[in-house]
Amino acid sequence: MSEVINIRLIQPGSKVRLADGSTGEVVTNFQDGVWISVNYLSSPNDPSLEGTEEMVFAQDIVELLETP
Repeated sequence: MSEVINIRLIQPGSKVRLADGSTGEVVTNFQDGVWISVNYLSSPNDPSLEGTEEMVFAQDIVELLETP
């Protein structure tokens, strides 16, 4: 069983790992408990995402890697 991550507590600048193996830096936390915006740092399955900003659903966040 994996650790539950409360995304309301994730601050901008934090680094997260996503379910698809990508990593991203949090740009905006909308504080709704559902969505955050991340800048993709790496995306093994789709390198074209690297350097882009996208909305990410809470269930896609599997690990908090680093906090500011």
